[in-house]
Amino acid sequence: MAPIQNKQNTLESISQQSTAEQLQKIRSALRALRDAVILLNDDDGLEWWNQAAQDLLSLQPIDKGQSIFDYITVPEFRQYYKNTTLPNDGVHLESWRDPSRYLKCEITPFGDEKLLFIYDVTRLRHLEQMRQDFVANVSHELRTPLTVMMGYLENFSDQPDMPPKWRRGFELMTQQTARMNRIVNDLLLLSKIEIEESHELNYINMTKLLTNIYDDAQAYNQAYKHIIHLHIDTYDGLYGSEMYLNSALSNLVINAIKYTPKGGNITISWTRTADGCRFAVEDDGLGIAPQHIARLTERFYRIDKGRSRATGGTGLGLAIVKHVLHQHEAHLQIDSVEGAGSTFSAVFPAACVRSASTD
Repeated sequence: MAPIQNKQNTLESISQQSTAEQLQKIRSALRALRDAVILLNDDDGLEWWNQAAQDLLSLQPIDKGQSIFDYITVPEFRQYYKNTTLPNDGVHLESWRDPSRYLKCEITPFGDEKLLFIYDVTRLRHLEQMRQDFVANVSHELRTPLTVMMGYLENFSDQPDMPPKWRRGFELMTQQTARMNRIVNDLLLLSKIEIEESHELNYINMTKLLTNIYDDAQAYNQAYKHIIHLHIDTYDGLYGSEMYLNSALSNLVINAIKYTPKGGNITISWTRTADGCRFAVEDDGLGIAPQHIARLTERFYRIDKGRSRATGGTGLGLAIVKHVLHQHEAHLQIDSVEGAGSTFSAVFPAACVRSASTD
């Protein structure tokens, strides 16, 4: 038995040595990273950190065991840290040491502990700001010439003595100028939503809001002849921006009307879920092929470019919806079967929901 026992001890020793070597390699790799990496225990205390984290937070060996909140005092970080069980992509913060720098913090579970990664995203933030400024400025500058062009085109088109061969050309120019104006307005709205880090939040009576959206949809629906249903299964409201939510939810309803063949069925619903509330627009239209669904919220992405232009779409509607929902900690869910219709849902977490009995 002794030789067998010695062999087992030898194997265990080799295994332990191999594990220790692997851990050493991992630590060496983490030390070499230019991004800060911090290992936190289950009491939110500092257990280990690499050189980048030491430089960023001015850490010393005696700081081991101290709470991470003693070093990162930004309220947004604490809020993010306490909610890392939810799906998230990190939190962006202005550096508490240098206001000209921007950082992104991400928490990753690591057994019973947590790994905190801190990235310097200053350059990306500046590039994103430049993009937003460019889009907003160009869109704003285009509004005046477009308004002038639309005015003159309408005046010329109304002239009774216009030759018939010119009339068709003026009608097309009027249509395309109006379409450009819609694109500019949507770009300005999208830029405004992106730039605004905060907006006025109030209690929203969803029953009233959805009734108004339904009435507007019925007016828009006159040329399409759809049958539109409204189902409100809860009187719970939301805490948010009524203006932006009205724009986003109306967009989903109008899309269903525009992209469903005439005489279809469309159902607008507001229901309570286990984790919050759900707004949904269901249609029995053409449906969407699976390869398109993940890209629908991209700017100017279209499944059928010809049909989108024919219906007056700008290609920005779902991008606006995505950003508005993100500001309300909600997300867009798209379920569709090609040839059998689609359901677009705005899923709101419990944190945004306000019971009708308490408001």
